[in-house]
Amino acid sequence: MASEVHSSSTLDLRRRRAAIALAAPGFGLIWLTILVPLAVAVGLSLTRYDLINPPQFVGLDNYRSVLADDVFWTAVGNTVEFALGQVGIGIVVAMFVAVLFNRALHGGPLMRTLVYLPQGASYVVVALVWTLLFDPVAGPFSQLSEAVRGEPIHFLTDIDLAMPSIIAMSLWRNLGYFMIILLAALQAVPRELLEAAEVDGAGPVRRFAHVTLPQIRSATVFVLITWFLGALQMFTQAYVMTGGGPVNATRTIVYLMYQEAFSGLAFGKASAIAVLLFGTVAVVAGAARLVGYRQASARRSA
Repeated sequence: MASEVHSSSTLDLRRRRAAIALAAPGFGLIWLTILVPLAVAVGLSLTRYDLINPPQFVGLDNYRSVLADDVFWTAVGNTVEFALGQVGIGIVVAMFVAVLFNRALHGGPLMRTLVYLPQGASYVVVALVWTLLFDPVAGPFSQLSEAVRGEPIHFLTDIDLAMPSIIAMSLWRNLGYFMIILLAALQAVPRELLEAAEVDGAGPVRRFAHVTLPQIRSATVFVLITWFLGALQMFTQAYVMTGGGPVNATRTIVYLMYQEAFSGLAFGKASAIAVLLFGTVAVVAGAARLVGYRQASARRSA
């Protein structure tokens, strides 16, 4: 009996050592690529550093300077506007397109490929193409407006149209990726549940609301969170299409951080902005995770 217990504990010990050995490279990679840069950013955010002179410790001065800057709060507002606009409209459009492709359509695989195709292009290329499309002189949209209204539309230089134009471009580029995730979730919904609801007299809308949506809840939440967190880091579109203008209308947090670091050589202030953005993303992700965990626990206990 004693020898069996000893053998079992030895086997458990070997399994733990094997698990640690297998997980060690992943933990090492996380340490090198995430935790070390984060620690360096936090350290730099407490200094005044311009790449020429040695870092000088200034305590929380960079954070006070950032939080007292009106341009920072403008960038925060622009970032939230972009994230809410893109995700709020995008989740509805992506869901509609996924439901459409979930049906047997003539040429469905080809259309899915066409919708997904922009995801394969870099943001720089897509932004340049849409800059040409929005051009007030040679762009087709402005030419159409001039033919109909007698005047062109200045999509990227109008303070009220610049951000909606960038949101439209980003939607076009990202729609296919998130649509594919929702489509995969829709195709995994058991047919028996839908057929049972149909036998009970539920119409298409009720079947979608009471059967399909609960079944794809996890995929929908995943799309919402990842899309929103990605939108909080928007930079390339504003850099290529508007340069943050007009009058800071498209200047985002990451764009402001880039300008502080590489135009103003204020790496301490840029690091403070980066730490604040990281904290915001961590809080949003943590809150979403907590809500999801509580909902899952409630469903299991029901």
